Amino acid sequence: MFPYNPHNRRLSETALGNEPADLVIRDGVLADVYTGRLVPHRSIAVSGRWIAYVGPDAEYAVGADTRLIEAKGRVMAPGLIDAHTHLANLCDITGFLKYSIPGGTTTYVTDVESYGFGLGAEGFKAFVEQVRNRPVKIFCLIPPLVSTSPAAAHLFITNRETRELLQDEMIIGLGESYWQNAILTPDNRIFDLMQTTRRLGKSIQGHAAGAADRKLAAYAAAGAISCHEAVSADDILNRLEMGYGTMIREGYIRRDLESLRPLIGKIDLRRCILCTDGVDVNLLMNEGYFTNVVQKAVDIGIDFMEAVRMATLNPAEHLHMDHLIGGLAPGRFADIMLLPKAGIMSPDMVISEGQVVAEKGLTIADLPRVSIPESLYHTVNAPPISPGALSVPISACLNHGSVRTMDIQYNGLVAREGRMTISEAGAVVTSDPENDFLKIVYIERVSGKGEMFIGFVRGWGMKQGAVATSLVWDTSGIVGIGANDHDLTQAVNRVIELQGGTVVVLNGGIEAEIPAPIAGYISPLPIEELSKDLMEFQDIMVRLGSSLPHAFLTLVTLTSAAIPFIRITEKGYFRFRENDYVGI
Repeated sequence: MFPYNPHNRRLSETALGNEPADLVIRDGVLADVYTGRLVPHRSIAVSGRWIAYVGPDAEYAVGADTRLIEAKGRVMAPGLIDAHTHLANLCDITGFLKYSIPGGTTTYVTDVESYGFGLGAEGFKAFVEQVRNRPVKIFCLIPPLVSTSPAAAHLFITNRETRELLQDEMIIGLGESYWQNAILTPDNRIFDLMQTTRRLGKSIQGHAAGAADRKLAAYAAAGAISCHEAVSADDILNRLEMGYGTMIREGYIRRDLESLRPLIGKIDLRRCILCTDGVDVNLLMNEGYFTNVVQKAVDIGIDFMEAVRMATLNPAEHLHMDHLIGGLAPGRFADIMLLPKAGIMSPDMVISEGQVVAEKGLTIADLPRVSIPESLYHTVNAPPISPGALSVPISACLNHGSVRTMDIQYNGLVAREGRMTISEAGAVVTSDPENDFLKIVYIERVSGKGEMFIGFVRGWGMKQGAVATSLVWDTSGIVGIGANDHDLTQAVNRVIELQGGTVVVLNGGIEAEIPAPIAGYISPLPIEELSKDLMEFQDIMVRLGSSLPHAFLTLVTLTSAAIPFIRITEKGYFRFRENDYVGI
């Protein structure tokens, strides 16, 4: 995983007392994840980026230039490891780290699908350079780029590119490959990527939502070693029994930690791993990053040391990195949190690779911005549209008197196939906002042709105006929803003009605008401004008639290849159970 460490001799000399330490933390309570104990009156000596000594007395390692930190009985715990997240999520990495580091997460393992759907392998490599040489460790997973949009195939990362990318020590495996595409489809693309990754000794992180029994077994047999989609106690047990590293998700997409509650005290949790699956900017700013997840684990009754293990040693072992991270021991990276006391997960101080990076809730590490390739600012390749292009003739309805719809369900993520009775009096099918019947359009932004499909959606709830966004999941396109064609046209065209982002139009005027021109997914705006804009977006949606609790998340997931039952593409609606494309 990492090259040979040339400083091992220096570590040994520091441990023996022949060389002074760079940093010594004195008289703390050691959270010993290896034995599950809280050990009082322990000290840690650090040499460079590494721990040289952990024991009762590190005074012998104190030299004239050694920095001393008095723990004064506070808990010394390993830095947290989020083993499954999505960091390329609207805000740039520098803004993200400003708010995430104070929570104590010193290692992140991230999927990078947005940069991939922006510019394929080139986009992915650009993100890797964004996170290289940061004050915390950020490991990347190659995005399999599973999509229901045929146009997205132009961006797929090949086996040859995968082999080359996996030579980078920061790229530790293949990201979440949806189980259906790995083992059920006649196309072997994902299966072949999994085998290439396996042969090179890197990990294959899984996504087994809805899989059980033989399907779950087949996915593991293909090489998947984890799943973060357990949403019940039975799901957790099924995955543990089959040997999966079972990640319990608690983030902005879903909050599944409560599903573990019935199993507390009844099973061994050593193969259970806490993760976020990503956070949005409002959650990041209001609740912090990941520390709130470990705190909730403690609050629902998991023993403090067990909860710490689930975010440190357990993921380190799963990733085969426990010789480097996950615990406080000689030879490991000096990734350390100072906690006020056992059970309180908000750290007073965060140390990453021997450097103090946060104190009292504030990041103090240097977070320089890294230049972004110009090509990433030009990924929305679609011509503008006219209102006439959105016209749907009544003759397009094969079932006279009704049209097929996407019906958004109560939670805002799932959509089911529906039917809406329409009048045959006119020549075209129009939106009927009073009856929650709105036009929805998908436009691919890869080919330059702007191939599109126009359908209808219920459950969005807007009574007027239109919204469009390029931040759609698992594809490279633009989705728009509108109560009238003129506002919908303007919203879509403004997204194209911005080279990515989210736009709300009302009566011909722009009501809200969140630019995201980096790969069509990432905004250059300060994270504080993004948070304000997203809250304003939700307020506007409610004012325009929507009752969805998280309208932005609903909008961007209408294309996702991971969420049933019906999604929208440039070829029509894609139906998961039938595995087909259908029109209205």
